[in-house]
Amino acid sequence: MNAKNLIYLMLAVFILTSCEDPNEPIPPLSLTDSISMGAGYADEVFYSLENGIVETSPRSAWDIAFSTDPMSSTVLINEGYGVELYTYPNGDQTAWDAIDTSSISEWQAMYNSDTSWYYGAFDRNDLGHPDYGWGVYNTQTHDVMGDSLFLIKLGDGSLKKIFIEKRAAMTNSFSIKYGNIDEAGESREISCGDYSGKNFIYFSLSSGEVLDIEPDIDSWDLLFTKYHDESIPYIVTGVLTNGEVETAEIRYTDTDLADPGTAVFDDDISIIGSDWKSFDMGTFTYTVEEDLCYFVKKGEEIYKMIFISTDGSASGKIVFEKEYLD
Repeated sequence: MNAKNLIYLMLAVFILTSCEDPNEPIPPLSLTDSISMGAGYADEVFYSLENGIVETSPRSAWDIAFSTDPMSSTVLINEGYGVELYTYPNGDQTAWDAIDTSSISEWQAMYNSDTSWYYGAFDRNDLGHPDYGWGVYNTQTHDVMGDSLFLIKLGDGSLKKIFIEKRAAMTNSFSIKYGNIDEAGESREISCGDYSGKNFIYFSLSSGEVLDIEPDIDSWDLLFTKYHDESIPYIVTGVLTNGEVETAEIRYTDTDLADPGTAVFDDDISIIGSDWKSFDMGTFTYTVEEDLCYFVKKGEEIYKMIFISTDGSASGKIVFEKEYLD
């Protein structure tokens, strides 16, 4: 056996004997990967740092989404597809049959939080317990009962009225009423219990369909998507993290020297966000920030992530390097 083969043999023995369970697959230490959101960022991509792309789904499929957690009253909007939400300022749910939208251009649009999955656009008017924005908690039934009327502008520009009637604790469901501005509308019950392994269940106000879009909570770490950045404020394309994930950003440091041991991890879902890239108006291309990396932690596992390139909306392709650390 020559010296090179002996070294390879010793390395293989070391790897196998250092694993807690030799039958478990050994994660790749470092590799370059990519995802594509499609032309015009038409899709959103759920991604696992261990397993790669988990699911790709069309952004246009849904309008609103309901938390499956029975302890949560969160309702999101699909802001990445142009959906906007407005509180009707001229009355509560009793104004359902007499809505005046003539001054809607003066109303303040509401969007989801960009720091937490548990604060959606419908929750923006919350005053703290027992007022959760769209409704008030009932101490007798433990339901959240709706008390607010909303107007929602869909991605195609059409307007609908919507009333979240109830978040039922016992049945883990939402009851909603929605319709065109000048119509009586219809009521639907959205059952969340069958989707408890996911963060949200999705709904199309156009088709009336309940949509199972999101993969299981434990199967993904990152969501490549479009969202409303509150600091700009503007709709951006970037990366949000699963609620089970913590992230640390290291800037202005040689990425080879970045140390996860000194990193400050946070559960803010937009720490990766969109500012790892910038648009060059001279070349009309995106450049990726240098000396920037992220540490992503899920449980005891930590990955290092460095963005390499993106071609923007041409194909929505994003290239990055990931390295398994622990």
